[in-house]
Amino acid sequence: MKHARSLNANEILELVFIYLTEISSLRDHDDVIVILANMGRALTSSDRCSVWIADYEKQRIWTKVAHGMNPIELPMGSGLVGYSIASGKKIIVDDAYTDERFNPDVDKITGYNTKSMMVIPMFDNNDEIIGAFQVINNRGEKGTFDQRDMERLMLASTYAAESIISAMLAKEVEDTQKEVVFTMGAVAESRSKETGNHVKRVAEYSKILALASGMNEKEAELLKQASPMHDIGKIAIADSILNKPGIFTSSEFEIMKKHAELGHSMIKNSDRPLLKAASIVAHEHHEKWNGSGYPRGLSGEDIHIYGRITAIADVFDALGSDRVYKKAWDDEKIFNHFKEERGKHFDPNLIDIFFDNLDEMLSVREKFKDVYKDGKSREKSLKNHIKILGAYGTRLKGFGTTSFLLNETNVIDAGNLISPLEEKCAIIENIWLTHSHLDHISDIAYILDNYFAIRKQSLTINALPETIKILKKHFFNDLIWPDFSKIKLINSDEMAIKYSEIELNKEYDIGENESIEPFKTDHTVPSSGYIYKKNSDAVIITADTYSLDNLIEIIDSRDNITAMVIECSFPSYLDALAKESKHLTPKLLFSSLKKLKKSGIKLYINHIKPMYLKTIIDEIQLYKGKTEPIILKDSDIIEF
Repeated sequence: MKHARSLNANEILELVFIYLTEISSLRDHDDVIVILANMGRALTSSDRCSVWIADYEKQRIWTKVAHGMNPIELPMGSGLVGYSIASGKKIIVDDAYTDERFNPDVDKITGYNTKSMMVIPMFDNNDEIIGAFQVINNRGEKGTFDQRDMERLMLASTYAAESIISAMLAKEVEDTQKEVVFTMGAVAESRSKETGNHVKRVAEYSKILALASGMNEKEAELLKQASPMHDIGKIAIADSILNKPGIFTSSEFEIMKKHAELGHSMIKNSDRPLLKAASIVAHEHHEKWNGSGYPRGLSGEDIHIYGRITAIADVFDALGSDRVYKKAWDDEKIFNHFKEERGKHFDPNLIDIFFDNLDEMLSVREKFKDVYKDGKSREKSLKNHIKILGAYGTRLKGFGTTSFLLNETNVIDAGNLISPLEEKCAIIENIWLTHSHLDHISDIAYILDNYFAIRKQSLTINALPETIKILKKHFFNDLIWPDFSKIKLINSDEMAIKYSEIELNKEYDIGENESIEPFKTDHTVPSSGYIYKKNSDAVIITADTYSLDNLIEIIDSRDNITAMVIECSFPSYLDALAKESKHLTPKLLFSSLKKLKKSGIKLYINHIKPMYLKTIIDEIQLYKGKTEPIILKDSDIIEF
């Protein structure tokens, strides 16, 4: 193909016409941007073209399109692209490696060799920068770009910006529509004295069942967004019937049953896919597999899959929640009911899927449990549990660092306590540290700083002798932070901090039928993991580590360990960095776990660095084998 600079004006117009003709037949914004990237590459005779998007909320930039490489995500301001986005300036560079703004990490990741580069920032209709258009390595004799190339690239970048703006507006409309649907569903439920969390839970349950039944991600998400409208018809039912505390009379029940048809009628004429799905859910979620349901007495697969799934999700949540006419059932009674109604009320295949995914369903129930004015939940957890206060390997907006809440007075690590616990930090008595790194200790300082005046007992730091020595010398030393071990509390004669040296493999009581036991882990500083036992079951937590040999030996030797929490900090292409810093990658993690003899242990993964989150999640799916790991997020619940 001729170099772009050798093309005359007519040939350039012809080239542009070819690409724009191809674009005219496309409807998907992502497909349009790919063609525009191809056009940008052709107009500048470059080797590669990338379209970058700026995410100001997460302070990241990421590739929407990237020729010759997988999608990449970088911190805002990183490299020449980041500089262009931050400054709004167009850039031409002949040799990237001689420019101090250049970030060579992408080349290290991809194995590519960047030489010349050109970057153009993209603006929206309000002159706000939304991303950048980038081409790399001119294929001409000199291998460099000039002002003519810049002018031609401007053409492709302008079209790309317009397409991205259109996509953003379309998403904004879609998000607004979803919000309206959810709000309408919540309003309907509120009239029957139910909380908005009911529709959240039903939505989440529906998506779990949809995906597990073989539905693709797009359709499962559609059902999730539509399911909050399942009882929208209740808006038209009188309060005297809707909130009657006793059993309905036959005539009252006939009126109540009309909500399914009323809900369907309200939205059935919409052409929007979301509202079409919602109308099906509203109409058919009370139909029964054996044909005894309402409003039309449909049976079997004549009932739409949306209706069959939402029926299970709605009944599961309704039976487990207090209503004006009944108290919540306990879990055993609910499960027995579902088994009895398999093939009667419910699709038998979906009931099997429900039980296969029960742990995930229960996790959703715990996450979105109803909390009442006294701050307490009326639901009871099926299993022992730990709450995750911080799940990640570094702190960014929306991402907390390592902290596990065992009970009201005991936590493991202190990376993120203040934000989730607030004044409850004042009653924490024991922090069990795994090691001395900042992301595991930082909030110790802020607990004392914020709640010193209302604390009534010392905050005991339980840690290895080496860790305590580091804290005293380098943290609570009156230089970095006050030495609170020498400062008395206002409300007692106790010092604000006490230190307690722990012994490896020794069990410590921390509550009724609760204990914690430290074990040796493999990190760059002295470190321990913990075995937390409640009643007869236990979970083992590694914190930061490299070798898993000791953990595996413990699990294989103890029958009561039912779950494990293991860190996974870096993607596998940073294998050398992981080894040097004594952390794990997905490849290293699952390679090590092959040594584990015991089966059936639930695997939770934490300490992922947020900037690598998507890459690590993809790699976990690649290397996980037969295991089904759960990737922890802030506020998640570990069940064991």
